Amino acid sequence: MGYYELARECRENIVKASTSEDEKKTWRARLRDCGIRVANVLVEMGDLEGAGRHLSTLSTDEGDVDKDIAIMETLVWLRVGDIAAARRCLSSATSSTLTNATLTALLHLADSDFEAATTAFRALYDEHPDDAMVAQNLAVCLVYTGRISEAKTVLETLVDQSAPFHSMVFNLSTVYELCTERNRDRKMSLAGKLAARKDGGGMGWEMSASEFKLAPVA
Repeated sequence: MGYYELARECRENIVKASTSEDEKKTWRARLRDCGIRVANVLVEMGDLEGAGRHLSTLSTDEGDVDKDIAIMETLVWLRVGDIAAARRCLSSATSSTLTNATLTALLHLADSDFEAATTAFRALYDEHPDDAMVAQNLAVCLVYTGRISEAKTVLETLVDQSAPFHSMVFNLSTVYELCTERNRDRKMSLAGKLAARKDGGGMGWEMSASEFKLAPVA
């Protein structure tokens, strides 16, 4: 109930006759912030449709703030599976080229247009080769379009250049399974490489065998 109490306080201060216009602007910004946080909670609870409906009631005509709400709503509708609603929200968002291009590529992917998604993410990867999210999604698209060897190259490069994270390790382990019958050796080698890394505080050592898709040897 904490967010709703904060939202009530914001509304009370907005309607007060003694509140100046500058103060009202501040309270409106705080109210929007509460609204976004409530939507995040709804997403975590699994009520994605409720989160989307809630976010759609927050939009105003105040430019820079609206783009964040529109982008967040786009992502929620993507998770819900309503591609039309996601496209509508994205069309109202005026954000950075990278953000808009990434969301457009994700829309292609969600719509099962894998060739278009691959083309879009490859263009982003060429411009932003160090962006882990872009590289990861390009690799997924390459797998969907049957370019397993290219996906392996992208993911192995990503492993060498960025801190390890669950989906990257899981996807590369899956690609190894698709590439070779000796995939266990590849996955063991990957686990050893990440465990031996000194950068990032040795982040790789804390990953479990399941994240590398390594079943116990009978």
